[in-house]
Amino acid sequence: MTRTTCVSKGRGKRVPLVQNRGAWLSLLTLSCGLSAARAADTTPALTDPTPAKGWIITIGGSLQYEPDFEGSKWRRFSPMPSLSWRRVGEAEGFSAPDDGLDFALYDTDRLKVGVVGDYKSGRYSGADRKLFGLRDVPWTIEAGVFAEFWPVLDRFRLRAEVKQGFHGHHGVVADLSADWVERFGSFTFSAGPRFSMGSKSYMTRNFGITPGEAALSGIYRPYRPDSGAKSAGVATALTYDWSENWATTVYARYDRLLDEAAGSPLVRVNGSRDQFTFGTTLSYSFQVGG
Repeated sequence: MTRTTCVSKGRGKRVPLVQNRGAWLSLLTLSCGLSAARAADTTPALTDPTPAKGWIITIGGSLQYEPDFEGSKWRRFSPMPSLSWRRVGEAEGFSAPDDGLDFALYDTDRLKVGVVGDYKSGRYSGADRKLFGLRDVPWTIEAGVFAEFWPVLDRFRLRAEVKQGFHGHHGVVADLSADWVERFGSFTFSAGPRFSMGSKSYMTRNFGITPGEAALSGIYRPYRPDSGAKSAGVATALTYDWSENWATTVYARYDRLLDEAAGSPLVRVNGSRDQFTFGTTLSYSFQVGG
C-alpha cells in the first residue's frame, strides 16, 4: 500500500490524504471530466468565416424631358435604361442620375478610379425644319475614365469624367461635378454644381456651321468654334427606397451654355443658352448567386 501525504499549512503537521491508489485515479479522472465540461460551457461557438457570395444587380428605367439637342429651345421625352451592380454585403454607394455607367478598377471608401461610358442621342435635320441644310449628328457612344473622391465621407463627393466620342462625334468631353448628399430615413437627397468642357472636334461637330451648311440653310452664318468651356449649371435628385428591392428617383438639371457654345448661331438664332432636364427613374434590385 502506498501512502500519499500533504502538508496542512494551518496546523503544521502531516496527515494522511489518500491511502488507496485506485481512489486517487478515480478522483483525478472526475476532476478532468469536470474541467472539460466547464471549458465546453465557456468556449464560444465557432462561426463560419466564409464571406457572403454573390452580386446585387440593380436594373432600372428612366424617362427624361430634355432638350432635343444641345442648344435647342425645344424639348422631348427620352427613355433610358440603367444598370449597376455590387457584391453581396457591400454597402450601396451614391450615384447621381447624370453619372455615366462606370466600373471601378481602384475602389476605396474615399477614392474610386475606373472606366466609364455614356450614350448621347443625336441631332437630325429631318426632326425640325429649322435644321434644314445642317449635317446630322448621330447618336454617340462616349467612353473614357472617371475619378471620384469624397472629401467628407458619405456627404460630399467630387467627380470627373473624361470621355472620347465614337460614331456620332469623335471629340473629347470632360464633365466635372460636386454633390452634397443627405440621407434621412428612406430618402436620399443630393445637389451640386456641374461644369463641362469640350475639345475643338466636339465643339465643331455640335455647334459649328460650315460655309456649305450656311448657304443651304439660308438663316445661319458660318461658325467655327474652338475648344473650351461648354456649360455650367446645377443638378439635384431625390430618391425614395420603397423596400430593399424597389426605389424611385426624381431629378432635375439646369445648364447654361458658355463661351464658344453660347456663341453658335444655332443657339443664338433658333436655340437657347438655358438647358433644362427633368426626369424620373424606377429601379429594382435582386441577388444573383450566393
